[in-house]
Amino acid sequence: MKSTPRCILALAISALVLTLPACKKAQDAAVNAAIEHATGAKVERNGNEVTVKTAQGDVHFASTENGGSVSLPASFPKDVQLPAQYKVNSVMETGGAQIVSLSTQDAMDTLFNSLSSGMEGKGWKRELATQTSDGGALSFSKDNHNVAYYIARNENGSTDLNINVSAATQQ
Repeated sequence: MKSTPRCILALAISALVLTLPACKKAQDAAVNAAIEHATGAKVERNGNEVTVKTAQGDVHFASTENGGSVSLPASFPKDVQLPAQYKVNSVMETGGAQIVSLSTQDAMDTLFNSLSSGMEGKGWKRELATQTSDGGALSFSKDNHNVAYYIARNENGSTDLNINVSAATQQ
């Protein structure tokens, strides 16, 4: 198997995301050094926020620790439907795309329906809607953007929601 810089970076970033919330300072330094050595990327860490700087662009991560919440990016589109109440667990921004992981106490069916009607009410065109007893997916397009929602029942009784926002050419 041939290792490409993109593949190595993806593996390194995956390791970073998995260790980010639980890392201590010594572990942080080791993870940063490993990513920098494997990819040539520069890693900057500020609390629970990490930025990986590469020649191809920056990747920014923010993640919670101990049940906290992080903020939505300032550039998150205002016309993307969100649950009435939610906690932001993590955010990743790269190359104009945003991936946001939320949790909410909304029931899965209620959330699915409110996201669908809310997006359509804001002028988004529904491209996909699928739902099972364990989760669902919705996809919308508008102008030059796509939004994809992935909904899943969490074992603790809450509902997990991942939102991917990207330029139409990226998805």
